[in-house]
Amino acid sequence: MGDDMSNKRSGIFLVLIPIILFIIGLSGCVEHHYLYKFNVDGYCDFTYTARGDSLDIYEPQASYPDTLLYHIDTWTERDSSGTENYVLKATVRFHNDQLPRTLSLKEAPWGDVLLRHPAGLNSTSLFFLSTYKFQCVFRGRQRMQIEGDRWDYIPEECRILDSDSDSTLTEEERAVLEEKFAAGVLIWNTERYKLRIREILERSINMHPDIQVPQSWVDSALVEADALIGKIASNRQMESLDFADLEWWDEIEPQALPILLENLNFIGDSTLQAEIANISELLEFRHQVSEDLVDESFEVQVEIPGKLLNSNTEIDDDGLLLWEFTGEDLSDDDIMLSAFSVLIFTERIAGFLIIILASYLAIRIKRRGKEKVETPEPPQPPGSTPPMGHG
Repeated sequence: MGDDMSNKRSGIFLVLIPIILFIIGLSGCVEHHYLYKFNVDGYCDFTYTARGDSLDIYEPQASYPDTLLYHIDTWTERDSSGTENYVLKATVRFHNDQLPRTLSLKEAPWGDVLLRHPAGLNSTSLFFLSTYKFQCVFRGRQRMQIEGDRWDYIPEECRILDSDSDSTLTEEERAVLEEKFAAGVLIWNTERYKLRIREILERSINMHPDIQVPQSWVDSALVEADALIGKIASNRQMESLDFADLEWWDEIEPQALPILLENLNFIGDSTLQAEIANISELLEFRHQVSEDLVDESFEVQVEIPGKLLNSNTEIDDDGLLLWEFTGEDLSDDDIMLSAFSVLIFTERIAGFLIIILASYLAIRIKRRGKEKVETPEPPQPPGSTPPMGHG
């Protein structure tokens, strides 16, 4: 049974490798740029550019698995400070109703794992004009709901570590603050790992409504898993806390999953074992996606046909709609991009007016000709002699 479980876990890991590489490729200080150029024929030329300071960004097969679909270029460049940046650019033409929801064109089993940014251009066409409504939503990560707020556990004075003022700290001050920060994160991790165990249980049970799991089994699993997490957290408190290594799910997972399997009576079912392991891997992956976004920035440019009537942003120097935000802005709330334009077909209007004018003139001419033919001779006054000709 142990070998079977190991094989299942290995298979899941192989499936997750492209997803994990995708995140590694876009981790660190990365600038994401999206360019949507829509035309009147119903197509969009979509360009995505990632710019960062890591060679890992050169993993196009992980970010864009369908290389026949995307045209991919990579190069390096130096910024004004002399820092070398690595650039990955992918271009493709989509139909307006087939725009990607995620950069990889694929989604994890649950929509909240990968960063989602569904976009579309809805158009309504009449004889004289067409209207266009662009909408794109960058989905928030719901971190507060899923994980809680780490700053509920970290002293407020530690915020300087994440600000531009950290350069004013002495080595001793920094060391003290980092230790306090690490201690707070340790408590936060303890609580969010307990929340994750509950989510793993809930998702596992909901995926198999045909399997009846008594509530007492669920309660027993949670008690044992919570005790395990508390024990591991206590052991880490006794050690020297490492400010650079505050994640320890990989220490919990191998011990917590067997507890869940045993209490849910899934221990003899290799399929259910694999599913629970898969859920656990994806939830950790979701957390890493959210963590990486904190230091990343986003820029979205959009070109839509017609005259812009309304939008929730401004026009940039290139004449394009421009939205700018950070990954931290996506921690909890969605970011909505919208614009509305009208394209007036002046040639059709001019042609229609010419037809109307020509029709009007034709009717007028016809009526005047008719009036002339039907006009009677004026009557002669009494006693008048008709004019005589000279003979």
